Amino acid sequence: MTTDDFRAVMRRFPTGVTIVTTLGDDGKPKGSTANAFASVSLEPPMVLVCVNRLARSHPMIALSGKFCVNILTLEQEEWAVRFALRDRGDPFEHLAYHPGSTGSPIIDGALGYLDCELAEEHSAGTHTIFLGNVIGCGYRDGVPLGYFDAGYRDFGCSI
Repeated sequence: MTTDDFRAVMRRFPTGVTIVTTLGDDGKPKGSTANAFASVSLEPPMVLVCVNRLARSHPMIALSGKFCVNILTLEQEEWAVRFALRDRGDPFEHLAYHPGSTGSPIIDGALGYLDCELAEEHSAGTHTIFLGNVIGCGYRDGVPLGYFDAGYRDFGCSI
């Protein structure tokens, strides 16, 4: 097996798209695009997100002990691209958001959000698995942004 083979197989698994946000030690918002996200437990409410150690938000999640998973709509593909690029300035510029209970940014207009306190973290290859206790959440109707075969997709969901 090669890394290209592994990548080709994983590209065949469709996922949703999120932006994971937190606050930096300077109080400024940080965030990055992530599609490795899952529900872990209903009691207590818990989710996990896998964040590349090179992502701008990675060290801040570990330091602050909080994060928010913002689930994107089909119309928010531009945001996914903006937060995925590391060398493009401040992705929060001209983006409406408000603080959640933890202080982590909740992106206005997101399909849903899960505001979390960090419960555990585990190193896994190039990423860290952050497990979070959900202390606040919200949602609205809309069509989710999908990711499949290295591209953003419309999964044909309707509301």
